[in-house]
Amino acid sequence: MSNIYLFSGPNKFALREEKMRWIANFREKHGEENLLKFDGKKTVIRDILDEIAVAPFISENRLVIIDGPIKCSKDESKSLIDQIHPQVVLLFVVFCDPSKKAKLPAGMKEIEKISQHKIFGLLNRNQLLKWIDSVCEEHKTTITPEAKNILIEISGDDQDMLTQELNKLSLYSNFKPITSQHVLDLAVTAGEREVWHLLDLLGSGKFEEGIKFSESLIARGDDPAGLWGIFVWSITQLALIWTTVQEGNVHPAAVCKEAGVPFPTARALLPCARSLSQESLTRIVDLVAQMDKDLKTGIFRGTADNSDELKAVIDRCLMAFANN
Repeated sequence: MSNIYLFSGPNKFALREEKMRWIANFREKHGEENLLKFDGKKTVIRDILDEIAVAPFISENRLVIIDGPIKCSKDESKSLIDQIHPQVVLLFVVFCDPSKKAKLPAGMKEIEKISQHKIFGLLNRNQLLKWIDSVCEEHKTTITPEAKNILIEISGDDQDMLTQELNKLSLYSNFKPITSQHVLDLAVTAGEREVWHLLDLLGSGKFEEGIKFSESLIARGDDPAGLWGIFVWSITQLALIWTTVQEGNVHPAAVCKEAGVPFPTARALLPCARSLSQESLTRIVDLVAQMDKDLKTGIFRGTADNSDELKAVIDRCLMAFANN
């Protein structure tokens, strides 16, 4: 069996965790002197060939890690197989951009053919919920189903952010079951993700729920000016996505490419874009643009000391979705 391995996929968190697990286990068994790490962007196959041909130093194995994609031809991949020492393990770790359909870079295709390949995909909702349970178990606590759903709603599905929040929540709950109230008291909002969820509510006709959600963000400490700035930016992205949808693109990756917006933004705003008519979108964009102009020219006040008018502006713009 080949001692060349390839870890790839769109789940950056899982890729990093598995790489760090390999490094920790290797250091414990074989020491630091037999561990080598290279940046794929700054490395060529010749450099790798020189290193993998060397036997371990007073140890059973040697681990060489290439972090990031590297270009490799068919002949070069054959050289890797021919020259790698039997006691050397070669590991490639490659993040695959979701906006490019999480495809392995073309230069890595020959590496894929000669390696033991493991793909780290993004977690679906059920997998994410089980993962949250496993993190809580590590902290010797539990979390209620309602609290898990609220946490994802507030902080999004990014595993790095969720890990940080669960660490805090475990301490805050004094290692007792984490409840919905614990999450509402402590969880940090995810900024742009909050507005995505807000637009999702508005796009599905739940404008009253959307207004209440907006008010809850501000009540939890979100700056109204910051919320407004992200909302305005999201409306501009929504307009770009809506135009692309009208051309027949409904897959997030295709929308991302055609509209020129980040993949997470395309995926999050796509449901809202599909629900809006041209008349509704035009009316909403015109209103938001006018309100933003009035705030910047001083017709409405939106300072830290006086944010009441800004809050009213936000509510008015949210209400514009009611006539969708």
